[in-house]
Parts: sequence; structure tokens; C-alpha cells
Amino acid sequence: MASRWYNPRTWRFFGYTDTDTGNYVEMDMEVGGKSTKAGVRVTTKTALSISMVWSCVKILSESLAGLPLKLYEDSDGTAFRKMVPRTDRAQKLLRKPNPFMTRLNFLKFVVVNMALRGNAFALIERNRNGEPIGLVPLPLDTVIIDTDDDLLYWVQPSGAEAFPVSPENMLHFKLFSLDGIVGLSPIEYQAETMGLAKAGQQWSARFMRKGGFTGGYVVYKDFLTEKQHTQVLSRFPDVRRGDTDDIGKMAVLQGGPTIVPAGISQRDAQFIESQQFQEEALAGIYGVPLWLANRAGKTSIMGSNLEQQLTGYVTFGLKPYIDVVEDELNDKLFGNSPRFVEFVVEGLLRADSAGRAAYYTAALGGSGGSGWLSINQVRIKENEPPLDDEKYNEVTRWEMKTNVQQT
Repeated sequence: MASRWYNPRTWRFFGYTDTDTGNYVEMDMEVGGKSTKAGVRVTTKTALSISMVWSCVKILSESLAGLPLKLYEDSDGTAFRKMVPRTDRAQKLLRKPNPFMTRLNFLKFVVVNMALRGNAFALIERNRNGEPIGLVPLPLDTVIIDTDDDLLYWVQPSGAEAFPVSPENMLHFKLFSLDGIVGLSPIEYQAETMGLAKAGQQWSARFMRKGGFTGGYVVYKDFLTEKQHTQVLSRFPDVRRGDTDDIGKMAVLQGGPTIVPAGISQRDAQFIESQQFQEEALAGIYGVPLWLANRAGKTSIMGSNLEQQLTGYVTFGLKPYIDVVEDELNDKLFGNSPRFVEFVVEGLLRADSAGRAAYYTAALGGSGGSGWLSINQVRIKENEPPLDDEKYNEVTRWEMKTNVQQT
């Protein structure tokens, strides 16, 4: 069997010549691709073709990328943090990480790669003063992590020589890992779950293409002659080539044959239940509630109302991604400065206006407590501009507290 290798950094294909047909067959050797016992090879494209995986990755990436990303400065660690002006160079970098991407698209790239392949890389471009001026996303298969001596990243763009990148100049986003360096790939470690879901999807498609016919046998009591065998095949469609176009066609068979179905029906195989189980397993892998993926028939044990369920999603599904992005940006971009970035998640938790109003009332001291927020802080959380007269805010807050206590 003749075979040849392509450069895995350009084509990512391994090929061989099929001895039966003489055709050259190319096999995808994508990093993380894995054959499964269900007979399906799971790669990035295969995983994304599963509707539940697509929904979960889409929800996670769009939820995080759509959150406001604030840049603060706290010089002494004790004063109230201040927002960095929009005209600052660092703010411009966060809004436009590179000439081809806005922050929205850049963060989607990060989350999609983490959710599918466990890692996401972006090269940090710096000026002569060492200040970051650009964030360049890198395909996963162009980066090699070298831990022989010290941690070092080797980057080899298509058609170019590899060059080393030190850790402080590489954004490496990962959810969790066994060694703390390389993130675990969901495609690799959950390949069997994804492969089973994909195999069920393919079987359902073939079932529909066959018009619900699973195949069968034409049984005769006596042995047929060669001529009779030929006549039967000419008058009866071959079940192996059956299609929806064959539905409604008539076949005339003589000699008292018996038609015996082969296989089992979707109902007997509990196909719907199996598909639902796979969807629940995939949703559990990503921490996305089924109702967010438009599976309205499923309820959540996290709470009975929308606010509680949404809070559960933010806490257990989205927050791990938020923490990873915040931690990596703060470490590599602002590690030696009093600045830090933080996502504002309050916008996702506005489903219950009554509960939000009660929370702010208590925060302002209106419930008889001491309070812990000013009116301006509340307005900022609600994306409203702060009032200019802070003294007026404090007086209003004191009057509000006094009135409640008198009441």
C-alpha cells in the first residue's frame, strides 16, 4: 500500500492508496480527531455538525463575547477603583485587538477554541517600550508547546519557519488540564459521547432517506434456480439500493414468498429516548441548560424561575470561561500595573426586575441596613450615567434610609 505524508502544518492530511479501487484517499489528521466505537471519527467539523454541540458552543461564545469588558485602575488597592478612559491605548487594544477583529469576534474565537479543543492561543505584539499593541489569534495546529527546559511556545505559520515565543508574549487560554500547561480537549476526552450522538444522527438520516424502511428479506420455501433468482431481482427493488423514490412502487412476486423485515424500528430501538439522553450528556459537558438550547420540554433543577436558572448557567457554565479570560488578560497584559479587566455579568441577570429592585433597595440602605452602594454605583451597574453631584447622592441616600426607618 503506497502512502505519503503532507506537511501537517499546511494540509493536515495523511493519504494512502486503496488497493481495491486504486484511488488515493486522504484522511483528516486534525489535532484532537479521534475514532470512536460508534464508527464515527470525531473532529472539530464532526462535533459542530451535532446540533447540541453547535448550540452549546454558540451560546457560550455569544454570551461571553457580548458582555461588557471594563478596564479599571486601582493604584493602592484600597481606593475605589476607577474606570480607565476610553481614549487610553489599553482601552483601544481591548476594543480592537488586531486590524481584522473587534473584541466581539476575538472573544468568540477564544471561547469556541476552548470549548471544542481545550486551548486557544493569541500572540501579543508589543512596542519598543514593552506595551501591548496587538493580539493576533493563532490556529491551534500552528503552535507547539515546548517544556523540555523552560516553557516555550513554537509558532510556525503556513509556509514559514517556526519561531519561539516566550510565555509572557503568548495568551494561552485553557479551562483545565492534567499538567497545568496544556488544556484538555473535549473532542478527545468526550469523543465517544459525541460519536454516539453523530452516529444516531446519521442513522436517523438514513432511516428517513429510506422512507422508514429498514430493509428485509424475501424468503422462499424452496431453492430457486438461477433463472428464477434473476427474475425475482429484476421485479423486486434491491433493498440495498432502496430510496424514498421507491415508495409506492409495486412488485409482482410468484411462488408464495414471505417478506421478513430486517433490523428494528426507531420505536423499538428507543431512538428518541437515546437522542434525548445524548443531548443531556452533551449539555452537561458544556454546562448549558437544555432550555437555553431550545429544548423547552426539559426543566432545570437549579430553580423554578428564569432568574434562578439563568444564575445557575452564569455560575456553573459561563463563569469558568469568564475567569479564564480575565485571569490570562490580567496576567499577560496588565500583570505589572495597577490595572485589571473585569466582565460585567449583571446584564445577564436582569430577568427579574422585582428581585433586582429589592436588591438595590437593600444595597442603598433602604431596608434598614447600613447599605453598601451609592446611587451612582447603582446607576453604573444599570448602565446609566452617574449623577454629577455626589454630595446630593449621599444626602438622598440618607433621607431614603431615614424615611424607611420612620415608616
